[in-house]
Amino acid sequence: MKKLIISFLFPLCIVNAQSLIDGIAAIVGSNAILLSDIDQVARMTATQMNLNIYRDTTQFRLLKRNVLNSLIDDNILLEVARIETVEVKDRDVDNALNQQIESIISQTGSQEEAEKILGAPLSKIKKDYRPIFKNRMIVEKLRSEKFKDVSVSRQEVESFYRTYKDSVPEIPPSVDFSSILFKVKPGASEDNLARSTADSLLTLIHNGANFEILAREYSNDVASAKFGGDLGYIKRGAFIKSFEETAFSLDIGEISPVIKTDFGYHIIQLLDRKGESINVRHILIRPSISQNNVLFCRQLADSVRNLIVTNQISFDSAVMKYSDEPNKEVSRGRVKRIPKNQIQNREFIETINSLKIGEVSPVFETDLGFHILKLNNIFDDTWITLEKMALEFKKNRLYQEWLLRLRKDIYVETKITI
Repeated sequence: MKKLIISFLFPLCIVNAQSLIDGIAAIVGSNAILLSDIDQVARMTATQMNLNIYRDTTQFRLLKRNVLNSLIDDNILLEVARIETVEVKDRDVDNALNQQIESIISQTGSQEEAEKILGAPLSKIKKDYRPIFKNRMIVEKLRSEKFKDVSVSRQEVESFYRTYKDSVPEIPPSVDFSSILFKVKPGASEDNLARSTADSLLTLIHNGANFEILAREYSNDVASAKFGGDLGYIKRGAFIKSFEETAFSLDIGEISPVIKTDFGYHIIQLLDRKGESINVRHILIRPSISQNNVLFCRQLADSVRNLIVTNQISFDSAVMKYSDEPNKEVSRGRVKRIPKNQIQNREFIETINSLKIGEVSPVFETDLGFHILKLNNIFDDTWITLEKMALEFKKNRLYQEWLLRLRKDIYVETKITI
């Protein structure tokens, strides 16, 4: 049984002369790959792979070996990219770097844990690795341009499948469905109680109570409450408009009146201002959800479903009139085509599996609220997926052949064995 091999491109690393003091791992043309380059790229890649570098030492060593080989290949391609003057926009580089850092923070759980694993502050990582991401994007653009006209015939796809069918994973169908979301909302009594609580806390603060202590004890923003409500430094666009308008209008030390947002009632204090960023803290009092609120929402969902199945209202019209999905004006509540295995919500998958095309689901509940689904269509993606896999396999084979030819013309010396 043959195995399907998939190659991954790792970030490039082009270093300047003053960085060479930490040890040279390899030389490619006029460029040096440092030991620190390999370690840092391997750490970033391991984080994305959820690989524990302290426990899985053998796998990490193998990963570092692969990183070295990939860095050599990438540096070879960078020589070609320079000759062909392949360029990328700085804006795109910054976006790619920020997304990479945000992904690592998300996977590790916190900035502190990310810095521990990567072995450096994120501010330093961003500064040092911007050239790496730029070089990676240049090489990816070069590779994309080089093989953009490659195609596969039906015979090539069939041959690919015969050869690698034991390694091809199960290919799920794609589904087209529409959904209506009913969020459980607090009623008037719950909203009034939250407002009253926020007003009382503001009065205590004006009478000398400690803002930080009250935030720790009463704020419903769990993430900031443990820091006394401190949200750190923020720029415009980081929070919803009504919150930001109030926060940016305050003087340093000033405390806002109680304001309402979609999250609840806030008391905001401006702590500091640096250029276009401000440091604020807040207390959030979120209206509670009662069992009566849940019951009302369920009854509303049931009544809307009844209107749909009795043809008193179309599903699309019900979406626009009743759904609480934030982007319904754009999406109309419809997901036109998505592989079933990419749907994250288990209840959605179970409901879709129970429906026939054109059928409307019963009301069901998730953490978001109550839902009604309509299955619009099912697509067999077997051939289109195999075609994509065969094309990528062919591109990778041509890429490897190209690299072998390039290696003959570019000086490569490996200084270490990992």
